[in-house]
Amino acid sequence: MTEASHVAGISRRGVLGAGAGLGVLAGSGWSGPALAAPGVLRAAITGYNVVNTLDPAAAALIPEFYVIWGLYNGLLKFDSQMQLVPELAESYRVTDDGALEFKLRSGVKFHDGSVLTADDVKFTLERLMDEATRSPNRSKVSALSAIEVPDPLTVRLRTAEPFAPLLTFLTNARTGTQILSRKAVQADPAGYGRKPIGTGAYRLRAWEPGQALKLSLFEDYFIPGRNRIPEIEIPLIAEESSGVTALMGKQIDLTSTAPFADIPTLERRPDIKVLKQPGLNTRFLQLNTRKPPFDDVHFRRAVSLAINRDVLVRIVLFGEGVATPALIPPSLTASYDATPKPLTTFNAERARAELAKSKYGAGTTGAILTWGSGWWKRFGEVVAAQVNQVLGTNLTVEVTEANTVFSRIRAGDYQAGTWGWLGMIDPDEYSYDLLHSSGWRNFAGYANPALDTLLIQARRELDPARRGALYKQSEHLWIEDMPVIPLFCSNVHNLLASNVTGFTQLPYSNFGDQFATMAIG
Repeated sequence: MTEASHVAGISRRGVLGAGAGLGVLAGSGWSGPALAAPGVLRAAITGYNVVNTLDPAAAALIPEFYVIWGLYNGLLKFDSQMQLVPELAESYRVTDDGALEFKLRSGVKFHDGSVLTADDVKFTLERLMDEATRSPNRSKVSALSAIEVPDPLTVRLRTAEPFAPLLTFLTNARTGTQILSRKAVQADPAGYGRKPIGTGAYRLRAWEPGQALKLSLFEDYFIPGRNRIPEIEIPLIAEESSGVTALMGKQIDLTSTAPFADIPTLERRPDIKVLKQPGLNTRFLQLNTRKPPFDDVHFRRAVSLAINRDVLVRIVLFGEGVATPALIPPSLTASYDATPKPLTTFNAERARAELAKSKYGAGTTGAILTWGSGWWKRFGEVVAAQVNQVLGTNLTVEVTEANTVFSRIRAGDYQAGTWGWLGMIDPDEYSYDLLHSSGWRNFAGYANPALDTLLIQARRELDPARRGALYKQSEHLWIEDMPVIPLFCSNVHNLLASNVTGFTQLPYSNFGDQFATMAIG
């Protein structure tokens, strides 16, 4: 069946009305051993088979950070209650003259045996700030005006003006601010991403691109622990369903996610533990506002109005998520506005009225990029079918692999694509990064001076309530222009074999940062 016929074959009732039934667990593409060697945790990254770099400054994809979190540490981290606590820092404070001062732990070692100093912190942050590094994470530290090192264990950070997300962006999360060894990076700048040196509980032992990574315990890890797992094998399993099959067949011990359709069945199995919670993520239709037909604001609005988000949650996520009126997820409570927005609420009549105002009409063609054979592909198919049924358009779905989709979207070589970001921990990342004219995730080519001003104001506002109000206000500006079409927020899941303990799931879908506390048996 072709992609076009597959889309056309989805019934009107299924797309615009009722949900769908429970999915079937597919055959596994993973052929690892059924029994692990003693002392080995097989922690599979599922839904992806691409890890391009283990350099935090260069990392952009969630599977890259899944591994980075086990190899590195940040100045700070999130605890089990998502509260900021020191990590490489022993303490931090605001000085009398307004600097943010960190006192580092003494004696922390990198994987090459060198000792962490404040100079490594300064080097890490200045490298991230340097435009020559071309880091997708540069905006997280771009507000820094000075980095001072008064002694080997003290770092002072200064900003020319308040920057509300700074502490959040210094955590060992999806930030790129994990601390590097100056010595290791400068020894091989071009090759560092393949030979990472961190302070984490595990070090990289082997890496087979597209297949698997292997980590070994770092004996000099600065946090004392007993009975740590000696080896971590990380197979890359492109299909989530194959990861589930591998877990049920005892070929792996942990997965990074699972098909939404299978969650109810898996929750009834005594041999598998299912962890789930609302995620820090946003899922949307990425648009290229520089190319037809999405260069027309009325066409973009028409497409948004033609999509029933509640149905997407039922038949794409099988109820494992929530429809969202904008991009900020419900877990960011101070900034989330649950109020329905007319332009992001299903309304077939208004959708056709907006189409009538556009320079495009019924029969307009366009391609939606997506990847894989799982829920991302279904996501694209259902969106295309809904829009075609309401507007009489001929949107089709182009399926390729995830890395190609990401590369094409970044290069502007697309019309529309199913897209989203997982693991973002501050509203700035859902707003400034995606919608400010200089935001690094602004792949729509969108610019709105009034919105830019408001998002910069939100970055400078230190009061959480006032800051949240600014983000809520900003949504009304960009939704009128609809540079992206917000759709839903999905639950995050991890599956564990019943004999695996010590994994604490957080809403940003942490993975590798839990290896140090896990045990088997």
